Amino acid sequence: MTRYQLAKIVDWAGTLQSRKRMQKVAFLLQTKGCPIDADFNLHHYGPYSQEVSRLSNEMVQAKMLEEWSVPNMAGQQYSYKVSDDARLRVAEFEAHPDGSLQAQQMAPFEDLARELLQMDLRELEIASTIVFFRNQGHDWHVAVEKTCQFKGLPPGTTFLKKVEDLARRTFA
Repeated sequence: MTRYQLAKIVDWAGTLQSRKRMQKVAFLLQTKGCPIDADFNLHHYGPYSQEVSRLSNEMVQAKMLEEWSVPNMAGQQYSYKVSDDARLRVAEFEAHPDGSLQAQQMAPFEDLARELLQMDLRELEIASTIVFFRNQGHDWHVAVEKTCQFKGLPPGTTFLKKVEDLARRTFA
């Protein structure tokens, strides 16, 4: 994943609420075919990339992303916005041939990204976990079954059907 790609995703959010959301949206966009190059492993909260985490921290340190936190039940929830300076740098980058090409590659995923960025975080977590197991070569039934086991969810619920539908829409 590049700084440009992460800046675009955060900018599409306006305010991206939670690191977990950042991880799940990046994973689902990559799965759908967005040219994000990051390795994801299964973590307690679903797919997680150390690379995405490192990149967001690096961009905060470089003042490309503004970060703030509020207390929540798990400790702190971090939120992000693209800094004004970074927004200008992105526009300058997109005005050059390489940046224009990267903007064209990201553009088809903007609507999906905006939709995912507004979704319930628990839905993203479970849907991305289903997709993670599907990416490992399991059929849909087994991927859902493994997700239920991993997350301690009862099978056959309306909620599970809803997140499976989301998973299917984001699977390339």
